[in-house]
Amino acid sequence: MQDKNRETTTNPTSDSRSWTELVDAVRINPEVDAMADAMREEVWRSVHSRIRRQGRWMRIGRWAAAAVVMAGVVCGSWMLGGMRTERRLEASALPVSVSTPLGVKSEVVLPDGSYVQLNGGTRIVYPAIFGRERRVTVEGEAYFEVVHDERKPFVVTTGSIVSTVLGTTFNVHAYPEDDDCRITLASGALRVDGAPGSRSVVLMPGEQGFFNRRSGLLTLRTVNVEQELSWREDKLYFRGEPLESIVRTLERQFNVDIVISDQALCGVRFTGEFVDGENIHEIMRIISSDSRILYRNYRNHFELYRNR
Repeated sequence: MQDKNRETTTNPTSDSRSWTELVDAVRINPEVDAMADAMREEVWRSVHSRIRRQGRWMRIGRWAAAAVVMAGVVCGSWMLGGMRTERRLEASALPVSVSTPLGVKSEVVLPDGSYVQLNGGTRIVYPAIFGRERRVTVEGEAYFEVVHDERKPFVVTTGSIVSTVLGTTFNVHAYPEDDDCRITLASGALRVDGAPGSRSVVLMPGEQGFFNRRSGLLTLRTVNVEQELSWREDKLYFRGEPLESIVRTLERQFNVDIVISDQALCGVRFTGEFVDGENIHEIMRIISSDSRILYRNYRNHFELYRNR
């Protein structure tokens, strides 16, 4: 029994010494030190690699940011330069004026591609280059087919009347010698502004803005668009129109001179259609079928006088 107890009893001093020796052996073992050094080198390489990658991406980020800023500067300078150039071209562009003599019709294509047909005795003025606004001036009668452009309104000025559109087809009848100005809409939408103090009207297809120069009133009315545009096909429609107004239409259509010698005849109203290519002599004979009116002519000069 004593022998067994002696074999299983431990010596504290001996155990301490054995643990110390084991630790010292591990600490001084060159293979373990080499492994530790290798692990430290690997860790540092990994850390340095990450630092380099982060630095490279930071540099790339800085370069990209600089490139974006430079591109913005270049584009901004290009756009500003383009705008300045466009404005200089607009400012230096001379106005274009096109006039048609009486009895002659002509066609005009504007800088934006819009189409205009001019009736006899009509004048249109427009800039050679359109800028932020497409503005034209008309004296007489013209039919417009406007190219749609939301960014650049199309403005037609006829005396004190201003018509603003984005894209539409319409007719302007605004001879300076007439007492009225008529804007007739065929398609699209159109806003017509009267003289200062007059109201504005928005036209829908088949409607007409009728401005009386004497009263300064702008009214809205429904019309037959086909008849209003009939001049384009050399057709004439008169609906209770005074003789004085009819005479002016005939002068423009046929390039003739017509005089009403008796002012009492100026207000006589006529209704009629000339759609079969009637010439001026045939039309004058039809007018003189009214028992109150006679006419005589010499070449392109006609005189209407009262039947006594």
